[in-house]
Amino acid sequence: MWWVMSTGSVAARAPVARHGLRASLIGTASLVLLIVVIVGGIVSWPTRPASYLPSQVAVADIPADYLVLYQQAAARYGIDWAVLAAIGKLECDHGRSRAPGCNPPGSVNEAGATGPMQFLGPTWRAGTSLGAVPGVGPPTGTTGEGYATDGDGDGLADVWNPADAIAAAARLLQANGAPADYRRAVFAFNPSDAYVDRVLAKAEEYRGAFAPGASGSAKAVLAWAVSHVGRYTYNLGPPTDRGGAVQDMRSREPFGSTCDCSMFTRWAFAQAGIDVGLTTSTQWTANGRLPAGDTPQATAGVTRGVGGEPPPGGYQPADLIFFGVDDGPSGHVALWLGDGQIVQCSSSGGGSNIRPLAGYAAPTGWVRWRLASAG
Repeated sequence: MWWVMSTGSVAARAPVARHGLRASLIGTASLVLLIVVIVGGIVSWPTRPASYLPSQVAVADIPADYLVLYQQAAARYGIDWAVLAAIGKLECDHGRSRAPGCNPPGSVNEAGATGPMQFLGPTWRAGTSLGAVPGVGPPTGTTGEGYATDGDGDGLADVWNPADAIAAAARLLQANGAPADYRRAVFAFNPSDAYVDRVLAKAEEYRGAFAPGASGSAKAVLAWAVSHVGRYTYNLGPPTDRGGAVQDMRSREPFGSTCDCSMFTRWAFAQAGIDVGLTTSTQWTANGRLPAGDTPQATAGVTRGVGGEPPPGGYQPADLIFFGVDDGPSGHVALWLGDGQIVQCSSSGGGSNIRPLAGYAAPTGWVRWRLASAG
C-alpha cells in the first residue's frame, strides 16, 4: 500500500482496517436529512443525468449514523456521497474496524495514520509530527494548513470524531479534483491505481435505486424505517413510545431509545399518513379494515395474504410481513425493503435493524396497503 503525506493537497491513507468506534447516535435533524436524501435523491456523478439513492448494499452495509455523515459532508462540498462512503469502507469499515489506527481511539497504525478516515497527522494539521495523533483544535482556514475540519458544528476539528473526519475527507477530495475528476481526487487520497479502482467499484455498489419500484409514499415509509436503523434497542412494553395520532407521529421523533416491531412499523407508516394499528394483531387486520383470522382478505385499500409464500409477483416495498399475528412475543411484523431485505425492530436483531429475509423465520402472511404514488 502506498503512503503519501503532505501539508497541503495530499492525504495519507491506510490499508483496509476494522474498528469498533461508532459516532453518537444521530439526532432528529440528521434523521430528517437522511429521509430527505433517500426520498428525494441526490445527483452523484456530474456526468450522469440520473439521481442516485443508497442501494440495498449501502443501507445494509453502512451504519445509519455514518450514512447521514457521508451525505452531509458530500452535500457541503458538492461531491458524490458514494465515493466518500467507499473510502470510509476501505479505510475503517465505517467505524467498525478493529485494526490499529482505527481502534482503539487514539491509536496510530504502522504508517502513522489515525482515525476513522485514516489521516496522517501532518495532513490533518500542518506541523503535527508523523505518527502523532493531531490535537483537537479549531478547523484549518486553508488546505495549506491541513484538512482539519469541523463536521458537526461544535467549532472544533477532531480526527477521531467521525463527523469531522468524514467532512475533512470530503474537503480533500474537493480540493483535489472532485467532482470533475474523481480518479484524480481519490488518487490524491491514496496514490494507488488499485486503490482508486476499489473505491470507484465500491461506490458503484453503493449507488442505486432505493427500494426499487416503490411509490412515493412507500419510500416515505421505508425512509423513516431505514433512518432509524441502529437507533433503538428492543423493548416490548413501556417506555417504548407507540405514538399518538398520525399527525403527532409525523411531527416529532419517538421518545426514548427503544422499539418493538409493531411500534416501528406504525411510526414508519405514519409518515405516509396511515395508521396501521398499535399492535401486531391490529396491523394484521389493517387497523380494523379486515376481519381477524387466518384468511386471505381484500378491500379497495388493503390486501392480506396467508402463508409463507410471497404474493403473486413477489413482495413490494413497504409490504408488512408477519411471523405470527398475536400480540406480544408470539407475533412479529417487519417491512419489506427490497432486494431480499427486511427492515424491522426485533429482539433477535437487538433493536432496529436490516437483514435478509432468507434464513429468517418463515413468514405466516403479509398485508399490502395501497400507497399513493406521491407521499
